[in-house]
Amino acid sequence: MRWICFFLFLCLLSGHLEAYEWKYSLGFDFYLDNLEDSDPYWATRTIYGVRLAPEIGIAFDNHQSLMIGGYAIQNMGEQKFPTKANASIYYSAIGEKFRGYFGIFRRTHSIAHYPLSFFRNDFYFFNPNINGLLFQYKPQNNVNGYAEFIFDWYGGNLSKRLDEFMVLASSEFKFLQEYLYIGGNFLMYHFKNDEYLAKDGSNGDTYLLDRIYYNLYVGSSLKTLMPFMDKAYVQFGTISSLERKRRLSTGLDPFYNGLGWEFDAGIQYKGFGIKNSYYFGKPQMKYFSQYGEDFYNGLPFYQATNYDRADFYYEYKNDILTARISFIFHFTPKTVASQQMLTISLDTHKLFKKIKQNIE
Repeated sequence: MRWICFFLFLCLLSGHLEAYEWKYSLGFDFYLDNLEDSDPYWATRTIYGVRLAPEIGIAFDNHQSLMIGGYAIQNMGEQKFPTKANASIYYSAIGEKFRGYFGIFRRTHSIAHYPLSFFRNDFYFFNPNINGLLFQYKPQNNVNGYAEFIFDWYGGNLSKRLDEFMVLASSEFKFLQEYLYIGGNFLMYHFKNDEYLAKDGSNGDTYLLDRIYYNLYVGSSLKTLMPFMDKAYVQFGTISSLERKRRLSTGLDPFYNGLGWEFDAGIQYKGFGIKNSYYFGKPQMKYFSQYGEDFYNGLPFYQATNYDRADFYYEYKNDILTARISFIFHFTPKTVASQQMLTISLDTHKLFKKIKQNIE
């Protein structure tokens, strides 16, 4: 009944606006991920699923939108349908320099590039929505920099006083024809859930876990030197974290300071690319053995003091379709793991617009 009322509200709103446009999309994503020989850092697994994320709404006054929709994820082979589903409903305002999103909206509206120590690929697939707000600074006529802030209340239970949210911030600016760029990413988790944290055997004594991740980097794009390349860059920065538990009996634990560094380099030519990342420093994800991959959203290989990731891929992209196949190798002191990944995404909003134009 609530969805019907909201739809009627949209229809009523459209009748009082001089300039408006109906917006709609289906949002199709395919994800195949096979991981082997990843013990002891991570259990081997195969993920094979599809996601539909339909949306419908109205754009008005040239830069504002009100949208409603949701997503449904289906793992291949499972009898239950859907495997996971949720709703989306949000308002957005997009100006020449600033953008804002409010409500429950797709994570793809984010323009930042967060490191894999923050979020791995399957996290984005199974957690496609942000619950809260997003602010962005990105001038339309200036591609040399951006800034972003996200507040995501992703879980919790108000009646039980359980609070689970994350705060994200990101910024990057380019200089000297992109020969130099600097940037940073910040992530803070506030996780107050004594029921979940009791997995450490504390029987409710551990009631809150603070986690702070930060990534500051400097890099250089070499495309000006090699204009025939799709991508060419080198980058160096810190991949670090702070973690501590809060206990009812003893108060605050001291912060675990997981200071580390990472060197990245990548090239891509006509869709074929190689990307290599080398991490060295203290182990990340201090409590992974207690809470596992459902709690930590980054790559578990960052638990190693030395970790090299080599990604060989081919990416095809046009206005409607983005497809990528990757062969990834993870080198750590304890194992050499391999991973094969295939992702396909369709921008169905642009697809429907082209179909409409051809009909007209």
